[in-house]
Amino acid sequence: MNISIHLATSIIVTIVLWPFLSWYSLWIIVGGFLIDVDHYLYAGFKWKMWNLKESYHYQKEKLKQEAKKNGEILHIFHTIEFWIFMIVMAYLSYQKEWTFLFYIFTVTFVGMILHLILDGIYALYAKRLGERTISLIWWLKKFKGRKEVLKKAF
Repeated sequence: MNISIHLATSIIVTIVLWPFLSWYSLWIIVGGFLIDVDHYLYAGFKWKMWNLKESYHYQKEKLKQEAKKNGEILHIFHTIEFWIFMIVMAYLSYQKEWTFLFYIFTVTFVGMILHLILDGIYALYAKRLGERTISLIWWLKKFKGRKEVLKKAF
């Protein structure tokens, strides 16, 4: 999906939530837009491409051409384990009455939900379901011992 869509929707939701959350609403942008930094990390480790602009364009075209429907693509912030981490951190910060951290984790998580909904809609529309793994543990288990896949991934 084009990153401008993620940015635009995150900004819209931030504006809608501003009257209720004030500055905390800006964390929607972190969850809804900046979550895609894992795409950059993936391209950096996989193709040693650390120029942000080149990485974005190369990955966008490369993944269209070489997309596999077996979950080889690992975007760490899009995995269930990271989602569980965010939920646990929000819960713990709520229990400890750490209001600032509670809002950060909760509002960022709302942005992540928005992001993944948009990614899911795009994947359905573009018929690209299954290209990206949804679980780090599943990914490690599936490719354990397959050094060629691990080398290709990193």
